[in-house]
Amino acid sequence: MKKQVSLSLAISLAFLLPNHALAAVKSGAKCSKVNSTQIVSGKKFTCVKSGSKLIWSKGAAVASPSTLSPTPGATPAPVIQVKPTPFDSTPFPDDFTRAEMVEAMFKSFDEFIMRNPNVNSYKIVMDPLFQSDSNAINKLVKDVYAVLPFPTGYPTTVVILSDDKELIEKSVKENGFGKEGFQQSGYHCRNCAGYGWATSSKPLTWVTPHEMFHVWQKAAYKLNSDNNPDPSNPLNPPVWFDEGGADFFAFAIHSKFENSYPGSRVGSNRIRLIDASTRSIDAGLPYSLGRLAGEYIVASKGMDKFLEIYLNVGKGQNFPTAFENALGITLERFYEKFDKNIQNML
Repeated sequence: MKKQVSLSLAISLAFLLPNHALAAVKSGAKCSKVNSTQIVSGKKFTCVKSGSKLIWSKGAAVASPSTLSPTPGATPAPVIQVKPTPFDSTPFPDDFTRAEMVEAMFKSFDEFIMRNPNVNSYKIVMDPLFQSDSNAINKLVKDVYAVLPFPTGYPTTVVILSDDKELIEKSVKENGFGKEGFQQSGYHCRNCAGYGWATSSKPLTWVTPHEMFHVWQKAAYKLNSDNNPDPSNPLNPPVWFDEGGADFFAFAIHSKFENSYPGSRVGSNRIRLIDASTRSIDAGLPYSLGRLAGEYIVASKGMDKFLEIYLNVGKGQNFPTAFENALGITLERFYEKFDKNIQNML
């Protein structure tokens, strides 16, 4: 699967520029023409609009052709050809492989990152036990915040990386947030999220971006309490969307950090996606099926449309309406397509 991720990052071809032109192109620097691109030091920068300014995006890795002359008589290196996938022409196709879905998903995910550089205010509270990994942890957290489009005016969020309940609760309170998530007597909230805060006891794993995405979900839903107090109501977001959506994002962003993307965690049993609307059948089912659903949605319609569903709910739309308005397909029809093609996703 590592090759699939690399392939999706190698779509653009490099070209040469004079040294004086390269010097001016860097993340956050001014640019003059929206959507224009430059490739510098193996990264492709896109001119994007940020507020009233035009700036270069943070850049995405690209493949560059070798500048070495071939050895006489040597066999030329094979040329990588990017084949179109069924997702290029048909949203929610019926005939595809998991490799094709993941490739299309990462293509959309990477394009979204390039188009939408974000600058968000945040704090990190790190347990002394994790200090030896502080550089890597800071990079992962920064990468997550560079993707999530928190709304203007949202408070500075705090990421608490610890397994110490007292440190977690103290940090939440000291940063001005409430105590939601600690309601249960004796509950150890070591991998959870609330309004403006997230905590992870496994800072360099996918758990950290998963919980950070839950903070963004609350911001999108415009909620200060639990994301979804009653997922059994069909008009509310189902658990597969809340938890599986966070899992999808977590694995996608963490793959950039690890340079690998894991396979499906779903077994071969035939279970419908609607059965993962709550945790009643299997507590882990909404995570695994929801992650596949996220891949299917982003491969078909794009990362921006995936996030739009959450934002539509925040505007007061019920989930089926928010889903259809964002994706152009009814929720009922999506369930049919997903269940029909689940074997293709495994």
